[in-house]
Amino acid sequence: MKSIIIKFKPNKSMSRWDNPVDDFFNEDEESRLMKKFYDYAEIEKKESERKKFLEVSDKKRPSPWGNRFVLSAIIQGAIITGLTVSLIIMQAVFSDTSLIEFLSLSLDGPAKWFFFGYFMYITLVVSIAITAIFYNHLESNLNKKVRGKKNQLVWMQLIGMNVGGAITTILLIVAGFVGTGFVSFAEGEQNQAAYITELVKLPVAISAMVFAIGMISGGIAYATTYLGGPKINKISSNELTKYDRL
Repeated sequence: MKSIIIKFKPNKSMSRWDNPVDDFFNEDEESRLMKKFYDYAEIEKKESERKKFLEVSDKKRPSPWGNRFVLSAIIQGAIITGLTVSLIIMQAVFSDTSLIEFLSLSLDGPAKWFFFGYFMYITLVVSIAITAIFYNHLESNLNKKVRGKKNQLVWMQLIGMNVGGAITTILLIVAGFVGTGFVSFAEGEQNQAAYITELVKLPVAISAMVFAIGMISGGIAYATTYLGGPKINKISSNELTKYDRL
């Protein structure tokens, strides 16, 4: 009986178990490459989200109340600018008398009303602009719309800040300026306007009350809208980045 000798010839197409050592290193290298890929993808995704946060998108719905407060801030800024220019012109007309020096000498009297009203007007303009940013964040970024009676409360805030706040500060400015008697002094006449501070006390108190009521009403409307249930938007597939689809 002839013995049959079978010679083993290695097949060129070996399975993954034929060389476990090489497969181990190959899998380790593959895992490192995949880890680097996902790390880069995560970094790129965060950078893309940061750019989207900073950029102004035309697809975003504009904030109605943010726009109204921005417009009112522009108007109030124009008023305080015009007032400042008027003071400069008045100083140029009465160049023999220093307006600031004259007011500084009267700080114990009505002049303090002038300075207080002037700086409060500037603060009012900044406050209106900041309020516009708050409502823009609420309506555009958080997509929470002011609805129903809350709209009336925000209207009260807008009127309170632009009417009550503006009238309060303007009355203080006028009463303080006229009460110091600068115009009478520059014209060489006797000051007869010291009583004006007594005349504006009641209108200042009323307008300040309108301002306070408006701020409280707006605060209630904003807080209740902000703390309301979150609005969840469905994101379409077109808005997903290539990294969100991994």
